[in-house]
Amino acid sequence: MSQASEIPIIARYTFAPDRAEEFSAEGTQIVEMALETIEEVHEFAQEFRDALLDVTVLVNGQVVSLSDYATENN
Repeated sequence: MSQASEIPIIARYTFAPDRAEEFSAEGTQIVEMALETIEEVHEFAQEFRDALLDVTVLVNGQVVSLSDYATENN
């Protein structure tokens, strides 16, 4: 396995204020997760898209806001 594949993808999910307590014990709107693949990031975002305001991903040293691409794939 190469070192690049060992580096987790960091996804920061921003939830609507009225749904945040479902995803964080503290009720915070922003929840950060380390995932292995971009597919996992996408699957989580799809499953809970009605509760999400934004998803920001740090992958390979680049920060990407998935909301920039939301309308392209809906």
